[in-house]
Amino acid sequence: MVRMELRVVLATVAIFIALGGIGLSIHGSLYYLEDDIWVGVLAIVIGIVGCVTMLTLWPRDLPDRTPPGHSNDEMAVHEHHHRHLPTQF
Repeated sequence: MVRMELRVVLATVAIFIALGGIGLSIHGSLYYLEDDIWVGVLAIVIGIVGCVTMLTLWPRDLPDRTPPGHSNDEMAVHEHHHRHLPTQF
């Protein structure tokens, strides 16, 4: 759970990096600053690649693959009353 939340946070940061790159590219385009345009494009690419990488499902994210040290029958505190609900957290 903690690993997935960290990945979502990192994906959000990557999106803001891409948005900053868009702003920097527009700024460079308006004032004819070629270096700012290319730095902005690089930030856009890094942000998009970072977001896609963080939100891609890895084999260890699948429900039938548990990390070492965790048993399959461990339940979180919120699952004790609702055994019929699938684990999403």
